[in-house]
Amino acid sequence: MTFDAVVVGAGVAGCTLARILAEKGQFLLLLEQRPHIAGQAYDERDEHGILVHRYGPHLFHTSSRQTVAFLSRFTGWHPYEHHVLAAIDGCLVPLPFNFDSLEILYSSGKAARVEKKLINAFGEGARISIWELLRTEDEELRELGTFIYEKVFYHYTAKQWGREPDELSPDVLSRVPVVIGRDGRYFTDPFQAMPNEGYTSLFTRIITHAGISLETETSWKERLSFLNGGIFLDGKPYSGAVYFTAPLDELFDFCYGELPYRSLAFTFSHVPRAWFQPACTVNYPNDEAFTRITEFKHCTGQEASGTTIAYEYPRPCSLSRGDIPYYPVPGKESATLYEKYAGLARTYKTLFPVGRLAEYKYYNMAQAMEAAFRIAERI
Repeated sequence: MTFDAVVVGAGVAGCTLARILAEKGQFLLLLEQRPHIAGQAYDERDEHGILVHRYGPHLFHTSSRQTVAFLSRFTGWHPYEHHVLAAIDGCLVPLPFNFDSLEILYSSGKAARVEKKLINAFGEGARISIWELLRTEDEELRELGTFIYEKVFYHYTAKQWGREPDELSPDVLSRVPVVIGRDGRYFTDPFQAMPNEGYTSLFTRIITHAGISLETETSWKERLSFLNGGIFLDGKPYSGAVYFTAPLDELFDFCYGELPYRSLAFTFSHVPRAWFQPACTVNYPNDEAFTRITEFKHCTGQEASGTTIAYEYPRPCSLSRGDIPYYPVPGKESATLYEKYAGLARTYKTLFPVGRLAEYKYYNMAQAMEAAFRIAERI
């Protein structure tokens, strides 16, 4: 059988790209080493009938009309704006940290005074980084910045990444801002929603096309090999394009060493009552070994008498021992190492890395799809 292209990985980027290529008239092979599609967005109903995200919460949000239009061909939507709480000093406070958070943790008089200073310094409605707060000239605002850094960011970041915050790229701490106001939404994108029947159903529809041949439980290593700038499919020279969504260091047998990733472990628990917690996600930034608890019914809109929660535990990741990579670890050393592997990839003229792992970028779902769109536009 002759394939115009091979897509490695049936996750978010791989499924999106496969559909686009198929609609361009290509016949392609889609390889997935796991027994399911949708990558880390995979969801399924547990033994209690609750729809759970097996690899942690995936909340869809985007400002891209192109992405919404593409996905809306395959799913209806359940509107959902994500809200996060953090357990701090025995209280549950909104994240991003905002005026409501401030008023829970500070006395009313001090909170009012600090709020006025924040508005004067940054403007009402602004979303600022923790670094801006720490660099301000006002002593009371710097004190607030230090409090937020220590109570919200520092220990959570150390648990999540396994490193001190100053070892990471500054944009890691900038991902969660401080809000000068009361907007409690975790994301501000104009489109925020969940697919009506879940992600697995969505991506199943996306790759249901006569031009896509899916093989699950099949490692790319069983079908593809790369040698001296040449690509081989089933042992024969292959001139078609290979779109690679897996880690590049694995592709090249870790010849420069392993790129740093973080992995996760989850403990699922069913609770025989309607709700467990007041929001989909509650972060535990300080003493607990886990970083957060997710209660899926909040985001899926499912109605059920019981509820299922997931405790999330960050852990080290080694691809050579078979761990599942979740997050590339941002930093100067990892960026330099990745560029070595990207240079090797460029020696294969028909090899195209795409997606979070292959591009070593902390993409969310919409950004991974947009990466697939960009690749497709070059064809």
